Amino acid sequence: MEVQIPGMQDIETGSEVKVRKPGQGERGVWRVTGEVANSGPDDPAYDLTNLVSGRRRIFRASRLTVVRAARPGRR
Repeated sequence: MEVQIPGMQDIETGSEVKVRKPGQGERGVWRVTGEVANSGPDDPAYDLTNLVSGRRRIFRASRLTVVRAARPGRR
């Protein structure tokens, strides 16, 4: 039986997400810019950009919660 990570199936380029249990500098809403190559199918990693500061980070899908799905046609 495959275990699904909550919210992971909705993560795609353009989605807006929040980080679960954020550390210093990880608060706020982040926009997904893409999936990291060779990150693995079990818990893929995503490249994110903070909407306020513009800071870029990479997070695993298990730490992300989707706030707003990607808009169709805006990727």
